[in-house]
Amino acid sequence: EGGSSEQNIGIYRDDKTNQWSYFIGGCTPLIVNKHDNLNNVPADKLKHWIITKTSTHLKVACNRVTVLNFNFATDYTPGYENSHQVWLKRCTNIRLEVWSGDTLVLNTGG
Repeated sequence: EGGSSEQNIGIYRDDKTNQWSYFIGGCTPLIVNKHDNLNNVPADKLKHWIITKTSTHLKVACNRVTVLNFNFATDYTPGYENSHQVWLKRCTNIRLEVWSGDTLVLNTGG
């Protein structure tokens, strides 16, 4: 079965296509070009991200626009059926990592 036991989220923009995409540790593949798209990220230069986790969902908003409302029980990639178990764990710390370009990685691992 796929997935990892880490609670991490990646949000990034492809410089060539200007398309925003995401991955969610334990729920979706961490393989480039296999990530799902975020289709309604505002074009504003300055972006204010709000990431909210509940026991059932991961919600991401950018500049007050909901760009992701991920249901752990139904929205996972096939092969990641236990994704809800990863995200039921309590988050003990948050670390932001910036990769090259417009990439935000949020690691909530314990």
